Amino acid sequence: MNRGPEYKFACLLEWVCHLQQSGNLLELVDEKLGSEFNKVEAERMIKVAVLCTIGTPSSRPTMSEVVNMLEGTSIIPDVISEERSHSEDLRFKIMRDHLNTETSDSGQGSRSHNTKSVRSAQFSSSASTSDI
Repeated sequence: MNRGPEYKFACLLEWVCHLQQSGNLLELVDEKLGSEFNKVEAERMIKVAVLCTIGTPSSRPTMSEVVNMLEGTSIIPDVISEERSHSEDLRFKIMRDHLNTETSDSGQGSRSHNTKSVRSAQFSSSASTSDI
């Protein structure tokens, strides 16, 4: 998940957190849409989605709260004010460490290549990018 040479993210959520902290959430919207989307609704939807990814289940909004936020009948809480930044988030650190280990293992021969092939097969999908 790279968005330019200076940024390297372990997963989509880490990139989203970075964009939220920098105030650029609309970079997540597919460029193919051009300006053919409602920016307020897109930002609202992304912010609600981020709330639904909070690590502690009891801190996530309920389904009825999600519906109210998406409909615009309730205020979306600001999650940027969390104590830790995304770069210090333990979930992302674990993923980055895992990716760095895989990258360093790739130079160790066919054993790591075979392991990667098995992992890739576990997460493969029959949907193509044009289906999504």
